[in-house]
Amino acid sequence: MADVTVAPNKIAMSRALGAAFLNHQVEQLEKSVHTAGNWRERRSPDNWRAGAGDNKRNFAGPKVIQRRREDSVEGRPRQPSPKMEREHERRDRRSEEGRGPQKDADIVVVDASVLIHGIYHLKKWSRDGREEVVIVPLEALNTLDLLKKGTSALAQRARAASRILEAQVGTNPRIRVQRDDAFVLWDDIPFEEHTATAPEWVRRTICCARWELEHVSEELEKDPSPTAKPRVVLAVVSPPADAQAEATNAAPISASPVPLPAPQPNRYESRLSAPLVSRWAAKAGVDVIEVTSAPPHPHPHAGNSNGNADNVNGNKGRRSTDGGRRSNEEERGTKRAPAGRGRRNSRGGSHPGQPRAPQNMAAGTGLVERPQAVMTMMEMVTQPNRVVRVLARGEKLDP
Repeated sequence: MADVTVAPNKIAMSRALGAAFLNHQVEQLEKSVHTAGNWRERRSPDNWRAGAGDNKRNFAGPKVIQRRREDSVEGRPRQPSPKMEREHERRDRRSEEGRGPQKDADIVVVDASVLIHGIYHLKKWSRDGREEVVIVPLEALNTLDLLKKGTSALAQRARAASRILEAQVGTNPRIRVQRDDAFVLWDDIPFEEHTATAPEWVRRTICCARWELEHVSEELEKDPSPTAKPRVVLAVVSPPADAQAEATNAAPISASPVPLPAPQPNRYESRLSAPLVSRWAAKAGVDVIEVTSAPPHPHPHAGNSNGNADNVNGNKGRRSTDGGRRSNEEERGTKRAPAGRGRRNSRGGSHPGQPRAPQNMAAGTGLVERPQAVMTMMEMVTQPNRVVRVLARGEKLDP
């Protein structure tokens, strides 16, 4: 009977001791948590370890990266990188250009010659901060479409101008294309004297400029200044001297041994005649401004002792031309080559004892020396007035 009574007492006592032990552990945990605080608010691992008690494991807490206070430690000023310096120079240059005359005119009607030879001015007028309203006549777009076919330099410029117009028209509100009804009749323009008939493309350009002159208030979104009358001009560009030389001179001899066809001048190149447009615009009472074909140099006085200007990025150590690098390579080549003897290669080098390449070959393309007969044949083919007949297979020349 006694054993039956002792067994339940032991079980009850063990349960009571277990509950007391659990309560003690909970109290210890609660004390440690209240002492340490939230782990997100801790500044150093020492506080967390101090509040955990001596019976806890000594392991490191989470590392907290403390920011350096500005008032405690003064950091050294950072050195500007070359990229930042170039960006500052570019911004200063643009601000200097912006501090100049803000607008050449209130409305600028551009001729096709500006789009081909003076696209820089269209980029300048389309910048932020400018106030000119640029009108592109429909006849100028037709001229670009006629000139951009082919592989000549003129066709490449026409395609580049078309891409720039596509990027600006629609996004820049100051770059506009002539509306279909924005023109005056040619017979309604009062000319001072009876003159000869003008080409159709000149008529359309002048009629567009004349309409802008008579409806200037409709084109300007803001009210014109009460003190000055809005100015409407027609911008033209005379072709540069190098472009005229390229058009008159024959194309350089190609490195291909196969004769190429004679270059044919573009029949629509006469549409870029700035003097013709200027003369008819003056007769119609439209002001004309003639802009330059080449953009101004950003730093006219920039240059080194040898007369070579630095490149656009502003690196003082590098030069935009390859004269210095080529001269050094030539000097190293002459030092390595033996005097009076050397292996004859296919490039026709300029070492002593080696034959020079013929002078009529294009620079940088003298990989193969062509016979004199081929050179004579190619010179004959490049002349437009000479006719060359191609022989069929098996056909022989007459004796």
